[in-house]
Amino acid sequence: MGRNEMRRWLGVLGAVFLAGCGAEAEGTAPLGCAATAVEGIEVAATDGAGASGYTLGYAPHAMAGCLLVYVHPDGSLRARDLARGTEETLAAAAEAPRRPTAFGGVVAWEAVEAGRRVVRVRVEGATRTVTGDFDHAGEPRAAGDGVAFTGWRAADEAGDTDVFLYEPGNTSAGVVASGPGQQRFPDVSGTHVAYADFAEDVDGRFDENETDAADVVVMERGTGKMTRRTRPGKQAFPLLGADGRVVYLEWGPLHPEPKFSAYTLIVGGVHEDGETDVAVVDIETAQPYVRPTARGAWIEWVQWPSGGPATLHRQSADLAADATVVTGMQGGELHAPVAGEGMTLVAARGVGGAMVIRAAER
Repeated sequence: MGRNEMRRWLGVLGAVFLAGCGAEAEGTAPLGCAATAVEGIEVAATDGAGASGYTLGYAPHAMAGCLLVYVHPDGSLRARDLARGTEETLAAAAEAPRRPTAFGGVVAWEAVEAGRRVVRVRVEGATRTVTGDFDHAGEPRAAGDGVAFTGWRAADEAGDTDVFLYEPGNTSAGVVASGPGQQRFPDVSGTHVAYADFAEDVDGRFDENETDAADVVVMERGTGKMTRRTRPGKQAFPLLGADGRVVYLEWGPLHPEPKFSAYTLIVGGVHEDGETDVAVVDIETAQPYVRPTARGAWIEWVQWPSGGPATLHRQSADLAADATVVTGMQGGELHAPVAGEGMTLVAARGVGGAMVIRAAER
């Protein structure tokens, strides 16, 4: 099956899936799938890689239409149909599932299999472990017709990594970005893949030390054309969800970097060369690893000054208007913003210290 034919069928499957959840039309929130349906659902307070928080900002929850995929406090990965109120377990806690991502009819996550990290993909109710020319894998991001992820060529976490793309229907994933040093933190859309390239770094890898340096690269899926957005310092964690835009984080040339507790948000046209990319806002968070989200017409991020409350901010992706604070999304702690078609989720510290979902309509 060719890629265009595969995209057509996955689009049909996604539409059928959303219709089953009561969707009115493509790109709209399903009827009955309101933000109130997710308010207060408890999620894991850590991704298992550290004492607390979500390492590198990967969220414990994802949204696709009316499907909420989340890591439960007991460590299992669950999928809840918000319209019907039904829930199923996608992965047991023993598999250490984390970092779920979902789009259309595609769901993916990290897990541990035989002592190695793997990426699992679920389409049409069937789950498979993605294989390819790598030792282990992680950092998945889903589009409606594929999943991009990082693959480690050897067991060494500090070793060479490349970016892979798995398209449902294929037997394995293929390399879409390679080269000297590490290529990591991809995102994917129906037309592009974006990633951080650490080839310019003195040791060629991401390790949060005083010398980290990287550029964001955007690749056209149809042609393979690569556009490197060359800027001083480190740029990483690109997002492709906003209409016609690539959004990414920048730390500039100053070192040591503040380990994800302060960065600049950069926005540019996904089809452009990066020369006109714009610095939109300087972001500060009291805790590290609170990354922005981008979907459709909006870009959103958390501002969280030290000693002050956290607030969710929203700005149009075309930058035609100033950012605003999202009503009702203020609190002592806000983590892991993730945008779906009709709502944006955050993880907030609830009563008794539990981490619970809060949501705002988009």
